[in-house]
Amino acid sequence: MFQHLNENSRVWIYQSDRILKEAEILFLNSELKAFVAQWAAHGNQLFGDHLVYENRFIILCVDESQSNASGCSIDASVRFVKELGKELSIDFFNRMNVYLKKNNDFKYIHISEIKDFSEWNVFNPMVVSLKELRDQWLIPVSTSPFL
Repeated sequence: MFQHLNENSRVWIYQSDRILKEAEILFLNSELKAFVAQWAAHGNQLFGDHLVYENRFIILCVDESQSNASGCSIDASVRFVKELGKELSIDFFNRMNVYLKKNNDFKYIHISEIKDFSEWNVFNPMVVSLKELRDQWLIPVSTSPFL
């Protein structure tokens, strides 16, 4: 995932409140590609990419070894994802729910229920770098910051 970006690149993960439909994924990919192509910080083009992952997540990534994301550029991406969510009637910002995965099964649960799924893995929304995304995104519930 994002093999062309530095492992210290910053990431932002937005999880949908439901499984995304194929048409929605095509729409999101088109819109996100256009957004990333013009994404800038203080007039400097950001070198980044996006991914719609497992029909549930939007991941934005910026290689800050080339140009740092600023508060304004991060705010612009948040506004953009909120607009996408509004257009598709999807909530990408509910941090009280998390996705769990066991084998090929997914569950979307309220965070208060996580203790009941100790044998599952959880998608950790606390990751902030590409290295963490690769190494620490899907972690055992027992080691999650939610317990």
